[in-house]
Amino acid sequence: MNLRQTNKANRKKHIVKNAARLFSSVGYDLTAIEMVAERSDVSPATIYNNFDDKIGLLLAVLIDESEDIQQISKRLIANRRANDISVIYRLIELYVDHPMEFMNKSCWRQALAASTASSHKKFSQEYHNVDRKLKAQLIGVMHALKDEQVFIAEWDSQSLGEIIWNNVNQMFTDFISDEPMSIQELKDALKRQTASIISLGLGEN
Repeated sequence: MNLRQTNKANRKKHIVKNAARLFSSVGYDLTAIEMVAERSDVSPATIYNNFDDKIGLLLAVLIDESEDIQQISKRLIANRRANDISVIYRLIELYVDHPMEFMNKSCWRQALAASTASSHKKFSQEYHNVDRKLKAQLIGVMHALKDEQVFIAEWDSQSLGEIIWNNVNQMFTDFISDEPMSIQELKDALKRQTASIISLGLGEN
């Protein structure tokens, strides 16, 4: 990547970070492209050229946030201790804590709806690609724990990882749809549910 490409990528990331802050503090509906442009010290045309419209910008926030999670979880997995299932709970906590640092529930409802919009296939595909990478990271941990004989030989670690990932996604969707539900209530429920799923595959040590 040459200097011009690097500067362009850094500018786009700067715009996305500012958009995330405005979406969270002001709200998606009240955040105008011009507001993001002013805070990012670029013209509105620059934002339209890079993100198409405000929904495209919102999806870019999702992609950026998910990529951040991917890098953090990668380091967490790399530093895990062998046979330690607590890494699963730490990953799940990361999956629900980090997204709420940049966007509130209202923004997330808008974002998840936008991720399925047919008019934004490019951004939707990028978001789902990052989502699949996060899923693969979790499943990789499940395989590693099985190789370390944490789980019984008959247990399907692939399916176990898929079930846990799907449950986290569903519970997060329920969380952003339920305004009174707190992040701690979500984490407590996920910890209880995940423990029940994991217990089915644990061998006698």
